[in-house]
Amino acid sequence: MSNSKKTNLKRKIKIEKTEQEEEDEEEGVSKKQKISKKPGSKQVAVKAKNYEPLWSEHELLAEQTGLSLNVAKNITKLFEDGNTIPFIARYRRDATNNMTAEDLRAAKETCDEIIVLRNKMSTVIKSLKKLDVLTNDLAHAVTSSRSIEELEYIYSSYKTGSKRRLAERAKELGLEKPALMLLNNERKVSLSDYIVDNNKDLSSAAAVEKGIIHIISAIISTDAEILASLRELRKRSNFAIKTQKLGSKQHSDSKENKKEDDTKFDTYKDFEIATKYIKPHQVLAINRGENLKVLSVKVIVPGVIFQQYKNLCTKKWFNVGEAYQLRTNILKQAVDDSYNRLVEPLIKREIRSELKQKAERASCEVFSANLKQLLLATPLKGKHILGIDPGFSNGCKLALISPMGEMISHNVLYPHKSNRKEKDATILKDMLLEHYCELIALGNGTACRETEEWISKLIQEKFFQPLDVKYTIVREDGASIYSCSPEAKKEFAELDPNIISAISLARRIQEPLAELIKVEPKHLGVGMYQHDIKKKYLDEALDDVVSECVSFVGVDLNTASQCLLRHVAGLTEAKAQQVIEHRTKNGPFVCRQQLLEVYRIGKKVFQQCAGFLRVGPTSVEEEAYFYKNPIATKLDCTNIHPESYGIAAELVKEMNLKLVDVGKSDFIKTVKEKQLDSSKLKEKFKVDEQTIQLILDALCKPLNHDLRSDCPSEPVFKKGLTTIYEIQVGSVLTGVVSNVTHFGCFVDIGVGMNGLIHVSKYNGFSMKLGDKVEVKVISIDIKAKRIGLQAVNVLS
Repeated sequence: MSNSKKTNLKRKIKIEKTEQEEEDEEEGVSKKQKISKKPGSKQVAVKAKNYEPLWSEHELLAEQTGLSLNVAKNITKLFEDGNTIPFIARYRRDATNNMTAEDLRAAKETCDEIIVLRNKMSTVIKSLKKLDVLTNDLAHAVTSSRSIEELEYIYSSYKTGSKRRLAERAKELGLEKPALMLLNNERKVSLSDYIVDNNKDLSSAAAVEKGIIHIISAIISTDAEILASLRELRKRSNFAIKTQKLGSKQHSDSKENKKEDDTKFDTYKDFEIATKYIKPHQVLAINRGENLKVLSVKVIVPGVIFQQYKNLCTKKWFNVGEAYQLRTNILKQAVDDSYNRLVEPLIKREIRSELKQKAERASCEVFSANLKQLLLATPLKGKHILGIDPGFSNGCKLALISPMGEMISHNVLYPHKSNRKEKDATILKDMLLEHYCELIALGNGTACRETEEWISKLIQEKFFQPLDVKYTIVREDGASIYSCSPEAKKEFAELDPNIISAISLARRIQEPLAELIKVEPKHLGVGMYQHDIKKKYLDEALDDVVSECVSFVGVDLNTASQCLLRHVAGLTEAKAQQVIEHRTKNGPFVCRQQLLEVYRIGKKVFQQCAGFLRVGPTSVEEEAYFYKNPIATKLDCTNIHPESYGIAAELVKEMNLKLVDVGKSDFIKTVKEKQLDSSKLKEKFKVDEQTIQLILDALCKPLNHDLRSDCPSEPVFKKGLTTIYEIQVGSVLTGVVSNVTHFGCFVDIGVGMNGLIHVSKYNGFSMKLGDKVEVKVISIDIKAKRIGLQAVNVLS
């Protein structure tokens, strides 16, 4: 695991170390034995050692994710060694059984949670040692814990400064000894022997009995064997969530609630659903309603859990030794008390926690998937594009960019003022004609609809002839944030931020990935319920997606900006800067291997980033480039990792081809015709099948291949405008998926508001952000601004 990841993990754990704990770490483990001095119990020698969990990290990972033990072990080792997700997903497929980057992200999140649990466990053990209460049984219970909730439950009564539990009070009264004698049936106990007249807590047999029951309840409810059995039982049982909407008086005092519309929680006013069927968005909505004191939430635990719990306790303790009435009665009461007061609340907390965790993860996955589709949108290269940031009083900001993304002209128009319409139309036409620009990228912010009407009318009137002008609506999310950033000021020092926004909008069409990575992912507006997810958790997941997209597309080592380089797997902002400084000082890189000459880029960093960095010429200057640079290799223009160049060379030789011809059309045609079987080649070359296949796939593509071209999906350009008043139920329209959630997807059908295709109306189609779709209007509510749609076809 990289140093930065370790640092983040340490911050996540947030464990406060006492002075004594720090001394223990400095001095090492004591060779002496500490003696537990729990009153009324036998002294149990406990070695002053570091207790390890009774599970390994890969075993718990396999249990929680459903991975095989072997794959879980490989993944754990890969992450421990500091490997990045893009590197593992592309170059270690054999170790992960071809897991996708999305699956690896989920596994990594689970690994991080397991490490948090392990560290928390170590802290608890140290604290219990310091308190001199650590027995072998207690240590076994702690190290058997498989969740933070279970660990906190066991440790709660021993926490310094925590409210004393009933069992602890009873122990202080000297009732632990008779409680243990009763539980273990060591000898008969008489309650009258423990009555103390001048102590109200021990003034009667009933008071003594009550204290003994509390102690026994605490013991059996934290028994490692019982808790393990309950974990297995929970997996086989059906639980339910029940919600009710609270009356206005019960939640009117909530400050947050005043900002929320209560009607959005009407779905959950009298709602019940099995936990195995509840959807992630429902969990997050219910949690939000509960936090706002709008909803009350209950977990319904099936009766079989209590019955099985009783059976487990009976089997372990009731049948020990000779039975007598007092012991039987106390044990029965202790079982009931421990379940109702301790065990059932623990089960409910764990279920709520698991549901929340799964919902957050699922919501984050949807956000990540939307972001990935947005970043990997097909670039529209080689075109002049006019970006328009619309506005009323401040005018519409225009910026025209060249096919290389450079700003070549800008202006500000005020088409929404009646005395400026004709003049501004002429200025707009002149800008377009001067550079023969036929594409307009219009931001979807304030005045978008009115500006679209103006442009649409001009197109319909053929005002721009001989140009065939088209426009598309572009997301403005994050553009204004970027325009005021230091990075924007560095490139456009003297330019108005509003003009920079217009430039950014045009570039988002021309080269989406390079432009959108300049904005923090959370500001790109492609997720829902992000406010219900932990900020750090969401930020880390989205940063991983950006790194994956940048890495998989590939980056030109000699032209990439620091902003682009820092997102490549294995590189950081500092290392990206060092790469640029080396490039500036020593000239362009000739081959990937020269990366090792960059200050502070060692073998590990090189291993992680090399396969995602391209070094080489354009096809026009290809031959001359390799003639001038003998150390260069065409493999540096592919996604084959340098560690596999030897195998690649042998494969090329196997096909009677030459490395110097890699990327040429005849070479590609021959590789495809050969149809080599990777499963047979792995034996001959002593390498895994996945690496063989990766090399063969790379050899079948031209140099510097852009994976985005494999699934082309250009922006939808329009020439006219439709309003919500022009559509009706039954209308069939074409639109673009603008957002995807667990309950459906939103589609921009060009009427000023998005329509919703509920999951029940997908008609078997699978849709993702950016897809062009054909939809049928099934409902229109203009007042509520809602349009219901049904999927008819997916066009791309």
